[in-house]
Amino acid sequence: MKNSFFLVIPTQQNNPQRLKEFEAKALQHWVAELPTANPGLATRLLHDFLIDFNTVEMSTQLRLDALERLSPSIHVIEDYLRSRLIKAGFPKEENDKKILTVLISIEKESTIGYWMVLKELTKRNVGWFQGKNAALAIQRCIKGLSSIIVSHFIMGMPIPDWVWIDLHSLYNLSVTIKNSTNKVANDISQSNKPSSPEECYRQILLLSLADPTGLMQKELLLVYSFIETIGSLVGLKREPVNGQSIQCIVLTDEDKAPYYQFETSAKNDSAMLYLDFTKLFKALKQKEKLINAAEARFSSMHGLKNDIGKPSAELLDYLEQRWLGVDLQGVPFFSDRTDRYIAVGLESTHELQSELEFVGEKDLEFLVQSASDRLLSGVFTKTGVLSVGSLVSFRKTDSPEHKRSLGIVNKVIVDKQSGRINFGMQLLAHQSIAVSYVQLDESGKDVPQKGLFYSAKELEYEKSYIITDSFMLKDDDVIRMFMNNEDFPVVLSNRKNVGLGYWQFECRRVAEKSKPISAQAKKGYDFI
Repeated sequence: MKNSFFLVIPTQQNNPQRLKEFEAKALQHWVAELPTANPGLATRLLHDFLIDFNTVEMSTQLRLDALERLSPSIHVIEDYLRSRLIKAGFPKEENDKKILTVLISIEKESTIGYWMVLKELTKRNVGWFQGKNAALAIQRCIKGLSSIIVSHFIMGMPIPDWVWIDLHSLYNLSVTIKNSTNKVANDISQSNKPSSPEECYRQILLLSLADPTGLMQKELLLVYSFIETIGSLVGLKREPVNGQSIQCIVLTDEDKAPYYQFETSAKNDSAMLYLDFTKLFKALKQKEKLINAAEARFSSMHGLKNDIGKPSAELLDYLEQRWLGVDLQGVPFFSDRTDRYIAVGLESTHELQSELEFVGEKDLEFLVQSASDRLLSGVFTKTGVLSVGSLVSFRKTDSPEHKRSLGIVNKVIVDKQSGRINFGMQLLAHQSIAVSYVQLDESGKDVPQKGLFYSAKELEYEKSYIITDSFMLKDDDVIRMFMNNEDFPVVLSNRKNVGLGYWQFECRRVAEKSKPISAQAKKGYDFI
């Protein structure tokens, strides 16, 4: 690998007087003086430093040592900026787009620094000592490019040109210089576990194959970290894998992400890699060891940090389907290719379905177009309204407001050029009804709550469901439901977290409890 397409080395300035700035003592002092209490200023200072640092000509050892000293501060700022990006859904605010630009630039400049070291080391035969440095530099380059991919995934944006081919080339280079399996220590802020160039490469391949458009932003980092613990169960082969009907292919001489293919050519192509999932699929037969059983996938949009580092059962099921080569498909519900009005959230849907007549513009709906028979597309005037897991109701433009279908967003794609948000969904019901219900609290007061009621046919039976945003309800609770001018008691069962902060219950009507008739007290004679 003589050149990088994405990691372009800037023009070098020969200025020996500046080299003291990058020696250990001076650099440690500079890092210690970073204003960590002011992340905006610290980010700007580090960003400017990296850009300037990459233009100064210096020895490979000095550059590598300086980058390693800067690395913990870079990852702290990277984590902070990513935490800002995952606070809200799509579309993103202009400020978020500015944050992404700075984040990508920091990740890129850091990776360019390591690439400069690696390029110098691999110009000649790599000795034992240089081999250790080469393994470190190549691992850091792969992790740096992987970070750029992850940051784009978080924002739902396509990966920049040349990133994938540079990743493939770096992995091939690690194999050529026999460093692909050499373990390298990581920062404490990242992982205490050493990792090799091959493990880092495999980690980003598996994340890409998980189809990040179907993951919530907060899930991306969890899945990326989880893959680190199971990545050793996936192998990289030079020939098709026996027993896998669908082959996972990496074209290492093209600027492409890995992909699945049903049929493969018989010829032996040295530029082609195959992923072997045999051991992973065997391990997934015992999912209870790999999941966080206490957490539901959509329990909260901004849930507490998952310290266990394991996915929920629903999320692991999602990952297994993607790694089996099953495409994430929305419902082919828009084959007529007509426009739709959509409303996001239970509150908006409930209000629209509660009105019997059109009462004027309420800004509760968005007009969207069909991008395909499975995707809707729109330019939203409000920011942060949509995410994987959002509850959405929709109707045709010529249908009344209350006649709405109900679904959960399962895929979000951002068009960087037009700013349009394309999204697919999992259909819950062709028609829902706005209802309310009460549950008696300990004080005996009735607290009205909103819900959406619908029926669905499963096998030969029709079942009724209610969706609510109350996490207090549990299986076997009895509520009083108010629907269409009547009210009746309902027992709840089969609680399921179906969307961001939304719970679905199967509901069954039960008989009213007859109230005991108290014996009427006898009165005295009114004439005495």
